[in-house]
Amino acid sequence: HHICNANLMRNGADYAVFVNTAQEFDGSDAGARPDEAVSWGKIKADAESVKVYADASLVFPLLVAQTFAQTK
Repeated sequence: HHICNANLMRNGADYAVFVNTAQEFDGSDAGARPDEAVSWGKIKADAESVKVYADASLVFPLLVAQTFAQTK
């Protein structure tokens, strides 16, 4: 949440990936979809954003590995 809030100072993030298991129905901040962050200005309206419904301890290492993977 702190990183999202910091992006308010730069008119929103260009990219966003939310990884958590929270669902939207419970009303928690963690359950909010990226479009909620757009409405607050934390993510730019034309930004690429996605929410991954998964356990971060499993998915985050895969995301980092793919981000830095060498392509041929």
